[in-house]
Amino acid sequence: MKKSLALAAIVAAAALAACGKKEPAPAPAPAPAADASATVDQAAPPANDIVTTESTDLVSPSYLGILGTYTKADKDRDISIADIDQGTGIGLLYGWQSKNNWGYEISGFIDTFETGDDLRTDFYKYSLGGDLVYSFGNRTHFTPFVLAGIGASYNDIYPNTGNTHKDGFDFFANAGVGFVTGPFTKLGQLRLRGEVRYLYDNYFDGYSDFRAGLGIEIPLFEERIAKVAAPVTETKVIETPTGLTDSDGDGIIDEKDKCPGTAAGTRVDGDGCPLEKIIALKGVTFEFNKTRLRPDAETILDWATEILKRYPDMKVEVAGHTDNIGSDSYNQELSEGRANAVRTYFVGKGIPESQLSAKGYGEAEPVADNESEEGRERNRRVELRILN
Repeated sequence: MKKSLALAAIVAAAALAACGKKEPAPAPAPAPAADASATVDQAAPPANDIVTTESTDLVSPSYLGILGTYTKADKDRDISIADIDQGTGIGLLYGWQSKNNWGYEISGFIDTFETGDDLRTDFYKYSLGGDLVYSFGNRTHFTPFVLAGIGASYNDIYPNTGNTHKDGFDFFANAGVGFVTGPFTKLGQLRLRGEVRYLYDNYFDGYSDFRAGLGIEIPLFEERIAKVAAPVTETKVIETPTGLTDSDGDGIIDEKDKCPGTAAGTRVDGDGCPLEKIIALKGVTFEFNKTRLRPDAETILDWATEILKRYPDMKVEVAGHTDNIGSDSYNQELSEGRANAVRTYFVGKGIPESQLSAKGYGEAEPVADNESEEGRERNRRVELRILN
C-alpha cells in the first residue's frame, strides 16, 4: 500500500512540476548580414519590408471529446474464481490548449469489468481526473500528444466480498499518448481522436490497467489565425542607361522593333509586329511524298518555338497541307502526318502538349498553282493557326 501511495505521489509531483514549467522564449533570429556583392540595381531597406498573409486556419483553444474505451484489466482484479480480464466504457472530456502547445484536460470515465456470470464479481468504476497535455501541433492537422495526471475514482463491487473489497473512493494516476486528426467534416470541424493510457488504481492493493480509447473531438469557440507569409521586400531600382529600351513593352527592344507603339498586351513576332491569326512557316517544307522535315526547316521552327514559349497561354493548331498529287484520302493522311511531325518537334523543344493540336487539311487549301513544281513545293507546307 505504501509503495502504491509513493508511486502515485511521484506521478502527481511530476505533473505539477511540468505544469509550472515555462518554455524559454525562442532567441530572436540574427539579422541577415549585408551582401557585399549587392549591386546598385537592387537595394532592400529593412524599413520597407511588407508582411503579407496568404490564408487562415481555424484554431480552437478549447474542445470536447467523446471516447469509447477498452481496458485490459490487471489480472489481480480476479476475485476467487471470477475471471476479470477486460472492460469497456465511455469517457467525456473537456480540454484547453495554449499557443505554446501546453494544455490541460478534465475528464470523466465510466468503466465496467464484467464476468458475464450472475454469480461472479463485477467491477463498476467511475472516475474524474485532470491531465497535463503537450500537443505536437495546433490540432488543425494530424497532431500527436502526450498526457499525465491524477484523479479520484469510485469502485462499485457487485456483490461485495466482505471487508476487503468494499465500495468506496480512492485515487488513481495515469499517463498516456494519443493523436487527433485534422477535421473530417466541414460542419462542426469534427476530428478523430485515439489514445492509450496506463492507469494505476489505488483501490485495494492497487491495480495496473491499460486503457485504449477511440472517439471524436469537437472544437469550441473557433478563431481564425493568419498564416504569415515571408516578408515581401520592396526593391529599389535605379535605372541606368543601357541603350536597350523597350518603349512599348512588347519584349522587343526599340532598336529591333519594326512595329513600335503596339498596344499593351498585343502578341508580337520576333520583329515586334502583331501576330497574324495564321502564321506561315515559310521555309518549312517536306520531301515529296514524305512526312520527314527537311534539314533547313530547323531555323524557322526554332523561331516559332521562341514565340510559343513567350506566350504559354496561346493555343495553337499545327495545320498540315499537301500538293494535289495523289488521291484525296492519301493526301489527307499525309497532311496529318506532316502536322504531327511539326507538333512533335515543338514538344521536343519544351512546348507543353496541351498548348498544341495538329490537324491535316490535305490538298484542299493550296497557296500556289499545283501545275508547277515550285507551286507544289509551296503547297507542301505547315502553318500555325492561333485559336485564342
